[in-house]
Amino acid sequence: MRNNRYIIKLCLLVLLLFLLGFALIQPKANVYEWVFVYYMSYDNDLNPFGKVILSDLTKGIVNSKVAVVVQADFIDNKGMKRIALYHANGKPQRKEIILKSEDSADENELRKYLKWVRKKWNAKNYCIVFLDHGGTLNHMCLDRNPFRNHSENKRFVSGKWLRAAEAGEIVANFNQKADGKVRLLFLQQCGRAAVQNLYNFVDTAEYILASPLKVDAPNTYYTKTLASVARDPNITGEILAETVMQEDEHYIMYTLISNKELKILPEKLTPVLKSFGQKSSLNQPNSYPILFEFEGERFYDLVYYLQALNSANNDIAGKELGSFLDWSQNRLIVSRAFKRPDSSYSGLSIYVPSSNNEITRYGFLPLYQQTDLEHIMKLMF
Repeated sequence: MRNNRYIIKLCLLVLLLFLLGFALIQPKANVYEWVFVYYMSYDNDLNPFGKVILSDLTKGIVNSKVAVVVQADFIDNKGMKRIALYHANGKPQRKEIILKSEDSADENELRKYLKWVRKKWNAKNYCIVFLDHGGTLNHMCLDRNPFRNHSENKRFVSGKWLRAAEAGEIVANFNQKADGKVRLLFLQQCGRAAVQNLYNFVDTAEYILASPLKVDAPNTYYTKTLASVARDPNITGEILAETVMQEDEHYIMYTLISNKELKILPEKLTPVLKSFGQKSSLNQPNSYPILFEFEGERFYDLVYYLQALNSANNDIAGKELGSFLDWSQNRLIVSRAFKRPDSSYSGLSIYVPSSNNEITRYGFLPLYQQTDLEHIMKLMF
């Protein structure tokens, strides 16, 4: 009996040593210095640029410190792809997963993608990039054919869009669960530097890069930017954004925003709106530059528009407006970059409804919820 107990203890000891040794020889999960996370909704006229971008990204994978993951939707019926680009065995590697869904305009697909990234691609730093078209104020990432081999596609001949407010919540949740490691969010789409849209993405990253104007494609920064990060992985989100602005040739203007300052946008804007709200109605300004227009929605330069509105109403918000504009230009905006000579734009835009029917369309957006901006718009009609 005693011998049996001895044998059992010996066997358990041997098993324990085996398991311990097995655990020690298992490779630790790779922790990258940087993982670049792309959301490529190219099931539209941008489809031809997909291969070019993926090729340029692959060329930028020069060592094992940096990896790229892409969720891509192309013009086909095969399902979206999750594409991983990383360095192993002395050269860039590529792996693909085919998804069942074709709907890149479904917020649930974005949520599942970022959950997969957090689980499979551990990193000290993240950069998240949304490619594709920018549309109306709450629309991003156009998907022409959201359903695979499905008659319901006929309903979306004009396109289906990802909702920006929901996308902002999803990315902010990812950043929170990643312990705030998202250094840069890049809204690589047309007209996304509107204050109402930017505030949708508060707490998504330390910095947000966007443009109030048109952004061309396919863009030229990918290879050199990734290689630069691989050589110096200790760079900040600010330096990363400046590298993008320097290396890209396919844009007019980029604006880099501080999330720390963006969080207090409602607080800074409220005194201006309160001053305008002293009147029972507001005179509309006569002329101001349109920076971006889509499906009848117009986006104006923030500084020009507010100054013109103030002038049209006898300088009613002069002091408060001056303080707000000084803050927005010198604190909220970290830097601006131009690829064309006109540098007179402020770097930010504002969506202004063109009719009474449009005023309440976006009352659910965070900036409208936390300020009286919608009420001020009503005073102009």
